[in-house]
Amino acid sequence: MRNFLPKISYFWLTLLISLYFTLIVNLPVLLHFYRILHALSAFKIGFALSIPVVLFAALNFVFTPLTFKPIFKPVFIILLLVSALAAYAQGVFNIVFDRGMIQNIAETQQSEATSYLNLSVVAWFTFTGILPALLLLKTPVIYNQTILKRLGVRVLSMLVSLALIGGVAALYYQDYSSVGRNNRTLNLEILPTNYLYSGFQYLNHKYLTEPLPYEKVGTDAALVQKAGQKPTLMFLVIGETGRAQNQSYNGYSRPTNAFTQQTPDMVFFNHVSSCGTATAVSVPCMFSDMKRIDFNNDRAHNSDSFLDIVQRAGVSVFWKDNDEGCKGVCDRVPNVIIDTPKDGKFCDGDTCYDAALLENLDGKIVDDGKNKLIGLHLIGSHGPAYYRRYPDNFRFFTPDCQRSDIENCSHEQLVNTYDNTVRYTDYVLTQVIAKARQYQDKYNVAMIYLSDHGESLGEDGFYLHGTPYSVAPPQQTHVPMMFWLSPQYVQAQGLSLSCLQAQAAKNDYSQDNLFHTVLDAMNVKTSAIDPSLDILQPCRTAQ
Repeated sequence: MRNFLPKISYFWLTLLISLYFTLIVNLPVLLHFYRILHALSAFKIGFALSIPVVLFAALNFVFTPLTFKPIFKPVFIILLLVSALAAYAQGVFNIVFDRGMIQNIAETQQSEATSYLNLSVVAWFTFTGILPALLLLKTPVIYNQTILKRLGVRVLSMLVSLALIGGVAALYYQDYSSVGRNNRTLNLEILPTNYLYSGFQYLNHKYLTEPLPYEKVGTDAALVQKAGQKPTLMFLVIGETGRAQNQSYNGYSRPTNAFTQQTPDMVFFNHVSSCGTATAVSVPCMFSDMKRIDFNNDRAHNSDSFLDIVQRAGVSVFWKDNDEGCKGVCDRVPNVIIDTPKDGKFCDGDTCYDAALLENLDGKIVDDGKNKLIGLHLIGSHGPAYYRRYPDNFRFFTPDCQRSDIENCSHEQLVNTYDNTVRYTDYVLTQVIAKARQYQDKYNVAMIYLSDHGESLGEDGFYLHGTPYSVAPPQQTHVPMMFWLSPQYVQAQGLSLSCLQAQAAKNDYSQDNLFHTVLDAMNVKTSAIDPSLDILQPCRTAQ
C-alpha cells in the first residue's frame, strides 16, 4: 500500500514531537502555570511567554538522545500512548505522578483499574495517543547524513536547547525560582519526565534495593486480663477514602451518619489526620509503631504490625478484605480477600458492596475463650466510580453521578454520589455493631473504625486522592474515626465513656494513635506502647 505521508528528517521530526508534547501533552501543566500567574498581582509578560519556549527546549534536549534509528519510533510510540493517559489524569483529576502515585498504580487491582475506563478516557486516548502514534509509525523518516554528521547535529541541537534555557534563566531566573518555590509539584507535572523519573525511582526501590532485615516489634508482648473476665471481641474496620468533612458528626448539614447517630455508646473523633493520602502509605503507617513524621515504608513492610504483636500475645486474629489488599500488614495472620462472584446480592463479578464482608464471618468467632481481633477492610468511598459503592436502595442523595467519568457530572451530582457512599459506610458500621452484639453473652465487644485517607471532590481543582502530603488539601488528610464500645466492654476496661467522648470532641489525633490504642484495647501489654499515644489511657477510671 502506498504511503501518502511526506518524508521528514529525523531532526525536524524530533522538533515536531517536542512541540506536540509541549502544546498538547503538557497542556495541563501549561494551564496550571498560567493559573498561578493569573493569581499573582503582577507578572512580566516576557516571563509568561517564555514558559512554553523553555518547556519546548527542555523536551527537545531530553528527546534528542532517543532519536537513533533503531529506537526512535518504538520509544516515542510508547511515550505517546502512556503520556496521553497521564495527561488525561493530570488535566481532569490533578494527579501528580510522584513515586507514591506510581506505587498506587502498580498495586491497583484489575477491578479498580477498569473503574477508570469511560468514553471520555477512550476519546482522549484515541485522539491524543493512538492517532499520533499511528501517524508516527507510518511516517517515513530520513537519515540522509553520515553517522558522525547526525551525531554532530544532535549535539548541536541539545546545545542550542541549553543555550535557550540559559538565556531565559538569565532574564527571568527570579520569576521561575519564586513560582517553583511556592508550587513544588510543578516539576512533577511535566510529561513524560515525571512518570519516567518516578517510575525509575519505584523500580529501583522495589526491585534493585536490598530489603531491610526483618524486625520484630514488641517481643515482650503479653496478654494481661483479669481472672474470670470475659474475653474481648474487637472489630477493627479500616475505611477507604472517607473524608471527615462529609460526616454529620463534624457539623455537615446532611444526614450521612443517620445510622450510627441512632446507635448508643458511639464516640466520634472530630480532629483526626491521616499518615498519607493513599492506601499504600496510610495502612502500613497506621499499623506500625512509627509516627507519620518518621515513617519509612520499607521498615513497615519488614517489621511487625500490631496484628503480629497481638497474635504473638495470644489473641486470635483474622483479616477480611474488600479493597485492594492489606498492603502487607496482614501477611502473617489468617486473612482472605473477598471473592466477587456475581451473586445478585452484594457482588457484580468485579466488585462487592461492603456488607458482603459480614457474610460467613461467624465461623471465625468460635467460642474458645480467646480474645479476638477481626479486621475488616472496606472499599468504602473509593472513586471515581463512587456509584458502585452502594446499592440502589441507598441512592438517598439525588441526582447522583452514575458514571466513572466524574468530570462530566455536575458538582452537585458528584457530592451526592460521594455522600451516598459515606451514608452506606455508616450503615455497614451499624451492621458490624449488630454482629458484635450477637456475641455479647460470651465476649466483651467493641468496634474501632478509621479511614485510611480522604478525598478531593473538585475543591481547588483537585479530585480523588494521592496528592503529595506536603501540598495535599485537608480534604485528603482529615479523616473520620469512631469507636463503639459496649457497656460491658467499658466496664471491664475501667473506662469512662463520657471522658472519651469529651476528649474525642476537642483533642487532635492522628493515625499515629492507632497502634498504641489497639494494643491497649486488646489487653496486650508491651514496652512498644507509648502511653502518650494511647487514646484510652487518659480515660481509665480503674487500673
